[in-house]
Amino acid sequence: MLNEKKRILVVDDDPAIRDFVCTVLSLDYETMEAEDGMEAWQKVLSWRPHVVVTDLMMPRMHGYELCSRLKGPEAPAGVKVVVISAKTFETDKAHAFAAGADSYVTKPFSVPELREKVQELLSAAAPAGQVERRALDKGGAIHSSELPVPASASAGSLPVYVRFWGTRGSCPTSNPMTARYGGNTACTEVRVGNTLIIIDCGSGLRELGGALTREYAGKPIDGHIFVGHTHWDHIQGFPFFTPLYNPNNSFRVYSVHGASSSLQKIFSESMAKDYFPVPLSKLGSRLSFVELGGPVDLGAAKISFHHLNHPGPCIAFRIEAQGKVIVYLSDHEEFHRLSGDSEASRRQEEALADFARGSDLLIREAQYTEAEYATRKGWGHATFDDAARFAAGLAAPRMAIFHHDPDRSDDDLDAAVEHTRGLLKSLGAATECFAARDGQRVDL
Repeated sequence: MLNEKKRILVVDDDPAIRDFVCTVLSLDYETMEAEDGMEAWQKVLSWRPHVVVTDLMMPRMHGYELCSRLKGPEAPAGVKVVVISAKTFETDKAHAFAAGADSYVTKPFSVPELREKVQELLSAAAPAGQVERRALDKGGAIHSSELPVPASASAGSLPVYVRFWGTRGSCPTSNPMTARYGGNTACTEVRVGNTLIIIDCGSGLRELGGALTREYAGKPIDGHIFVGHTHWDHIQGFPFFTPLYNPNNSFRVYSVHGASSSLQKIFSESMAKDYFPVPLSKLGSRLSFVELGGPVDLGAAKISFHHLNHPGPCIAFRIEAQGKVIVYLSDHEEFHRLSGDSEASRRQEEALADFARGSDLLIREAQYTEAEYATRKGWGHATFDDAARFAAGLAAPRMAIFHHDPDRSDDDLDAAVEHTRGLLKSLGAATECFAARDGQRVDL
């Protein structure tokens, strides 16, 4: 029919945003909603929209992967994509366009701005951000929904502890001024009985590998490695993790799909021959990659994730085990500090607070002082004041500050912790606050 309305699919895990966008566009277009990328993809195949308006940070399937699918061979031909996101980093805009987005609008946005973008894409002119159609890289990864559900462990019957193997951010450091807190980049071990959980693969992973080799003394090691994001400081220890070279060992690596390729491909390319002498394919252990679409049940522990405000896909983890809760929140620049105070930014921060609420141990990135942040805004990191306010709002009993700036000396960290404790006290919080150090063990 000549007068048939164009179809617009609106994808966002925030129902208020979905309702607003549909209300704005429904006067001129037929609209449909989806709460995440997974639901959106199914509706794309059945409803065949002309335009998809999508957020980036969503559970199950994030917006980058949805963009790639929408420009792949399985999608309806010619579908246009408008990304609407609170992420204002130039890196994310570049990732989105590379994945297939035709336009990028930052939240909060005006009604005329959004309507203009949609009308522009539906016009005859090809948008500047359009990319060539291409197949989505699968990379052999397992989706988390395909994992078998193990038997649950009985409550309160297994010991739970956390050990820090790397607590620095950005890059490793080694000098007398940082010897007390250590200089390895992010790597945290969580044990629930015999279940081995590793969070992030920074340079601290190398020392953890040596400790595990000594502990297991030839017995097979079965481990679960969760990666918050794939920037160098969070994966650089992976090739030096010696248990990966033992054929008796088994490891699963969990994270979300990359902005432009699969999780497995990212790790494979980081070990390409130009960078490392042993390719990923030659590692001796049984190694698999799991792209997260929801919580993972390991039996002894359940791990869920939440998106963070950092360039590229980046997630926090919540580990629930034996009646205890550990929240690992790394690399997050508060939305309202980066993009200004708004209803949308407040909702984003409230959602993250809800995710972290009830934690027995909050592991919280705090890389900068307020003075440092003034010159590093937009780098994707938090301040000590941000961490204090966040913990106070949760009434968190314990907070470990980590992801220490590589230029921060031990004495500087001592002073930063005292500052944070003072701020917590002024906020009426009883939170026990300490700076995590390499090798430190915390029992829960």
